[in-house]
Amino acid sequence: MTRHPARHTLTAIAALAAGLGACALADTPASPGPEHAPSPANFGASLDAVRPLLDAACTSLTVRELPLEQMPIATTSHTQVDCQGLDHAGAPRLAEFVFADDALAFVWVLTDAREADGLRAALETVHGTPSHDLPPVTAFTQARMALRHDTPELLYYGSHVAPVYEGWFNQMAAGGGQ
Repeated sequence: MTRHPARHTLTAIAALAAGLGACALADTPASPGPEHAPSPANFGASLDAVRPLLDAACTSLTVRELPLEQMPIATTSHTQVDCQGLDHAGAPRLAEFVFADDALAFVWVLTDAREADGLRAALETVHGTPSHDLPPVTAFTQARMALRHDTPELLYYGSHVAPVYEGWFNQMAAGGGQ
């Protein structure tokens, strides 16, 4: 049997390259699912603290100062960062990171109405039965999140504003407004 060192070396290199390629693919994170808030959503943190995370996660950003009277939980400032191209729940999306008094309060991630059933199923798989199952919203207060139906989007909110959202969901459940 004739030995071909070059062939063995090339075969070894090809096998190594294939193995490294498989490892690289295995280490590539999947698009974050809807079950958890987007990674830049560090609730309670300031815009300065969250900004580097948004810069890394968004294809473009627009920072807007909004009227204070539109944010009942704010006393000094109401800022929204529109994040284009956020990789979340299987697609690049527009996400709105909303700050009250320079603390991240909540995040809206826009979805498509055709995704509602799949998003709900994914949320129920991880979080169980919704706390509120209403025509405009399916809420999972145990996870501080909701799937909105009237405007297709996912809502994620921090513990410091959870009582506000739970009150809103309870009010809707009692028939007191939407």
